[in-house]
Amino acid sequence: GAMYSPGYWPETYLCKDTGIIQALAARYHFDPHETPWREMSMEARGAFLYGDDQPMEVTYRSKSTGKRAGKLITHTVNWEGFYGGWVKDWDVHGTYTRTVPCPACGGAGLKAEYLAVALCDYNFHQLSEISLGELLDLLDNRLILPDDGSSHIRTSLSIARKRLRFLGKVGLGYLNLNRPTGTLSAGEAQRIQLAGLLGTELTSLTVLLDEPTRAMHPAELDALGTVLLEQRDQGNTLVIIEHDEQIIRLADHVIELGPGAGKEGGQVVTQGSINKLVESNTWTGKLLRGEILIKSAAQSRLDQEGGKRNGVLSIRGARENNLQNLDIEIPLNALVGVCGVSGSGKGTLLIDTLGRALVRQKHTTSFANERIDPGLHDVIDGSPGRVLLVDQSRKEIRSPARYLGLVQPMLKVFAASGESQALGLDERQLRRTCTTCKGRGLFRMEMGFLPDSLTSCETCKGTGYGPEAWQVRINGISLPEVNLLTLDEVLENFSEQEKIVRSLLLTKEVGLGYLTWNQPGYSLSGGEAQRLKIVKQLRKKSITSSLFILDEPTVGQHMEDTRRLVQVLRRLVVEGHSVILIEHHVHVLAACDWLIELGPGGGVRGGRVIASGTPEHVASLDTPTAPYLREVLGAGR
Repeated sequence: GAMYSPGYWPETYLCKDTGIIQALAARYHFDPHETPWREMSMEARGAFLYGDDQPMEVTYRSKSTGKRAGKLITHTVNWEGFYGGWVKDWDVHGTYTRTVPCPACGGAGLKAEYLAVALCDYNFHQLSEISLGELLDLLDNRLILPDDGSSHIRTSLSIARKRLRFLGKVGLGYLNLNRPTGTLSAGEAQRIQLAGLLGTELTSLTVLLDEPTRAMHPAELDALGTVLLEQRDQGNTLVIIEHDEQIIRLADHVIELGPGAGKEGGQVVTQGSINKLVESNTWTGKLLRGEILIKSAAQSRLDQEGGKRNGVLSIRGARENNLQNLDIEIPLNALVGVCGVSGSGKGTLLIDTLGRALVRQKHTTSFANERIDPGLHDVIDGSPGRVLLVDQSRKEIRSPARYLGLVQPMLKVFAASGESQALGLDERQLRRTCTTCKGRGLFRMEMGFLPDSLTSCETCKGTGYGPEAWQVRINGISLPEVNLLTLDEVLENFSEQEKIVRSLLLTKEVGLGYLTWNQPGYSLSGGEAQRLKIVKQLRKKSITSSLFILDEPTVGQHMEDTRRLVQVLRRLVVEGHSVILIEHHVHVLAACDWLIELGPGGGVRGGRVIASGTPEHVASLDTPTAPYLREVLGAGR
């Protein structure tokens, strides 16, 4: 075989994991791209699986920052092998491993004598595999207890029925007891935790809930509200962060923070009864009085010129999970909403099938739990040349300024100023980092079993800049002090800088002007991250029509934020792009040009197209979403 140097792989693939494979390939003379496992030497196989006694020199590229490529790093590692270093504690990763049922128990995880015990002809494993809806039907209609049954059995059965009935009403009847918790959404997990309180007779609890209505269809909210009131009447206190009007109106005491967001928030602007909130002049008061309105699709079309549609995107034979071999046509150059009750197949269709098929992820040698292959389907035709899956992840966002590429233009502005030239300071000198904290701005103190403690660097005041950057001021503001300004404040003070202003005007348009210039990405909400990604795409001058795919973009947003978001999405359509989104927010659905409703239920009862057309057409039908659309459209919103 040939020898392979650390530079053999393209630099775009270099990371720590690929660097280890490179070093292993160079030592044992195999091609990591081309050599089949069966043609590798026994020594190479053994070293890959179980490790190597001799340390290896590994070369890889560090994470890139902005437009600058990461540095090549070389260091020595002790390779413990695939089983010793990458697969531990029975973790299952998709790149190098696959799971198969245990041949002895068939995947049940129980001994034969336990599997022999049956309830209504189902053993414990089988009961855990059927849907919660089927399990409730079995307990309600097929299970018969003997007359002399113990009271504690009847109590347990009553609790089980009550919890299963609640889970069915809030749209989770398609789940099963064996569903891995890691596959649940945040909303599903919260509803399951809430169900765990039912029937326990526990009192004097304080229950904290964060947006429990997320990913819930309007038809499922009544059941959630009933359970919340039951828990209150049982003697418990429920503190809920919520934007849904229906749940807000159930509250006994309401606290609204504001008056704005970011630096403009953090104050209690209203607290008291719901009537007091309705009468207030706050954002939520306006919402409850019906003063915050989102234009319906029909109203928006009247404001636009033309309104022509440019073809359709068709999906044929979609059959992943519960999808029933669907054939769907989606109009392009339109705002299209995919709706339906929980578990009806929306995410499987739009994200798992369409998104994964059109937005291919790069395969690397690093392992990942996330599946990257698209869902089963026959063919997808008519896709635009550019497709973007705009999710709510924050992993690629270090700060708003860095993500939008504004740090370097701002540096050029200060370097070109008269004060900078008079002092003889150029970009390189202004970019110098603080020697005390090495440009990090923070010091991290490890606290053992407690979370690490972060403290700001006193020398640079947490900015990471060296002393030269503090000497130059524009409008009384130094370059390090820009880090502490909101995006709106930067726009106000640097309104003549064209390369900066365009992006900042867009952030203001989507309602993100309150974010600070150097705000850490981890502190952003999912909705804020998603809107930043939309700003980045809006800023690009693309001659190619693009398709934007969004999953629940209104989660965690106030009605005013939602109104702004819809305006931005409609702007994308006016500019010739296409937007497809999964959504439960009825006002957003009414603002779409076209709706596709899946259902009629969740799980095996879903996966079919039960309505397709304009919001007005869907509202005229008999579907779970139709009555709520009729209400919104009838109110003229």
